[in-house]
Amino acid sequence: MSTRELSDAEFLAAIEAASYPGDQFGHRGHLRLGWLCLRAHGFDAGLERIRGLVRNYATALGAAGKFHETMTRAWAERMQVALDETPGLGSFDTFLAAHPELLDSRMLGRHYRKETLDSAAAKAGWVPPDLEPLPSRKQAMR
Repeated sequence: MSTRELSDAEFLAAIEAASYPGDQFGHRGHLRLGWLCLRAHGFDAGLERIRGLVRNYATALGAAGKFHETMTRAWAERMQVALDETPGLGSFDTFLAAHPELLDSRMLGRHYRKETLDSAAAKAGWVPPDLEPLPSRKQAMR
């Protein structure tokens, strides 16, 4: 099963129920989940929804320790900037076609030193970038 085989509602329901195969929930799946949550709820509530869904999903799959707060928020920040730039794109595939840079799972390496992202502090809480600032979201979204 890939994220492309399911409708948005089916994909979200599978994550909520932790029935989506864990070995297939990679970077693209995380992006899709972020896209769905941020579009539906805006940044702050969307980020909270992403956090809750990813934590619950990881816990249900026996991987509760995999949740990483800094990576989750930094990716949400990058996704929100892309959503702000192209608000009218109706599908996830169209969104990714307009923002192919998001498919680079190593993108946060431009903003963070490896040691920073590997730290317990970054995993447990928000740590701001230490190399290059993340692109700014619209002030109205803050």
